[in-house]
Amino acid sequence: MTELQKWQAVNQCENGKALHDLIIQFADEEGMIHGRERKFDATQMANHVHDVLQNGYPSNLLTREFGIRQQAIYLKTFNK
Repeated sequence: MTELQKWQAVNQCENGKALHDLIIQFADEEGMIHGRERKFDATQMANHVHDVLQNGYPSNLLTREFGIRQQAIYLKTFNK
């Protein structure tokens, strides 16, 4: 999947479950997802999607890469 396709896929997520599943899909062979400056555990980050959307956790638990954080903020705002 190209970077553009990843951005488009993130922007098409309509709920937290879809974003969660996509983050898992983006994981490399080691189970990590690349952030802007470092790697993150993809499973842990995917689980943080629910925390950000439902439990008021800060959005900076999610990477900005591919618009993941932006989409989570959009979903949180839209679903209120």
